[in-house]
Amino acid sequence: MNEVQEAMKERYAHIHPLIFQRSLERSKNDSELFDILETIPDEFPIVWDDEKRSWVTTEDLIQSEFGKKVE
Repeated sequence: MNEVQEAMKERYAHIHPLIFQRSLERSKNDSELFDILETIPDEFPIVWDDEKRSWVTTEDLIQSEFGKKVE
């Protein structure tokens, strides 16, 4: 983890460490990581949406697979 990422980890200490780590893994650069962390929904449960490249709230976690509804 570089200095910028460490600073973001401190700034976003209120975000669960696992969500921070998954956001870090999914981001392509520090700028995208910032955007992801800034847009984490306040309401849970959340899932990752590959198309939007962000965390989104879901109403039915059981039906969610990688952020998309299973049909």
